[in-house]
Amino acid sequence: MVLVGAAPGGTASNVVCYLARGNVALSVTLTSLSTLLAVVLTPLLTQLYIGTRVDVPVMSMLKSIFLLVIVPVLLGSLINTYLQKWMRPIRNLFPLISVIAIVFIIMIILALNYARLPQLSILLTAAVLLHNLAGLTAGYWLSRLAGLNIKDSRTLAIETGIQYSGLAVALAIT
Repeated sequence: MVLVGAAPGGTASNVVCYLARGNVALSVTLTSLSTLLAVVLTPLLTQLYIGTRVDVPVMSMLKSIFLLVIVPVLLGSLINTYLQKWMRPIRNLFPLISVIAIVFIIMIILALNYARLPQLSILLTAAVLLHNLAGLTAGYWLSRLAGLNIKDSRTLAIETGIQYSGLAVALAIT
């Protein structure tokens, strides 16, 4: 649970933010920033909360940010800027392609960990779901109380509630 809570937002949150008509620039910025901070904060929080030191793969996380967040955003921006005329007819397909890609990634993760799935307790699964639901709820309502607009509040809810759980699982296994 500590590792899930300390995990940064994942790239899936950027896609969900886009599909939910959130502030994608804010989402990408928060994902990048939370991943950079996780390099320091994940070991610190696990030491503080559970007294266990967890080594975080710093270079792997930085490479992940670069390849999964920064490169696609830059490529998308360049394509949108220079090939906008040719992309217009197929632009409506991009959300569907994004959803299919996320589902495919989740299926791969589940397939790779199929043997371990029965070992997960229902209590742990419920706790992770409640944790993420609490993040979604708090992210939205606290930002609304702070005076943010609905679009930014939706973005903060998504960024707060959707963690890079794959990283948390990898760290737990390690």
